[in-house]
Amino acid sequence: MDRTPGGGRAVMGAVGTCLFRSFIGVLGVCLVLVTAFWIWAATAPGRNEDEARADMRAAADAHKERLARAAADGRLTDAELAAEFPRGGPSRGLLAIERKAGSVRLTVGLTGTGPGFLLASATYVDGCYVFGVTPERGGGARVTARESSAGTCVGLTRVALPTPTATPSAER
Repeated sequence: MDRTPGGGRAVMGAVGTCLFRSFIGVLGVCLVLVTAFWIWAATAPGRNEDEARADMRAAADAHKERLARAAADGRLTDAELAAEFPRGGPSRGLLAIERKAGSVRLTVGLTGTGPGFLLASATYVDGCYVFGVTPERGGGARVTARESSAGTCVGLTRVALPTPTATPSAER
């Protein structure tokens, strides 16, 4: 240990060592935080895409239920399809309709939306769904929905369906 001429101890070495160890400790904590942020940032796009796909599946399930209600009377009209898949909606009007012996097969392009990351406001995922609507005897309809490959929707064009008319409200 260093001694001063008056017999006292020099404490400068201990203070310097303490500051150095504190600096190394803070540097280590910063390294851990930066690494954790990097891992979180690297995995965020996958998490956001998963949420967008879940949103798209939920939209497909909602379409399936509404198609079943629309076809409950035994038929599915173009006006009902236009109301279900508007040109500005999540399907963006991308729709193929095949009618065979009372049943209807719809191929629809859907979009799911998830949270954004950093500067992006949202994450979008496009998908393709095929809905089968078969009226059943005695009322009601059986509706199936399955996700299809993206290639199935590549050739879809915007279908010009009649604009659904709003029902006039009763006068008071």
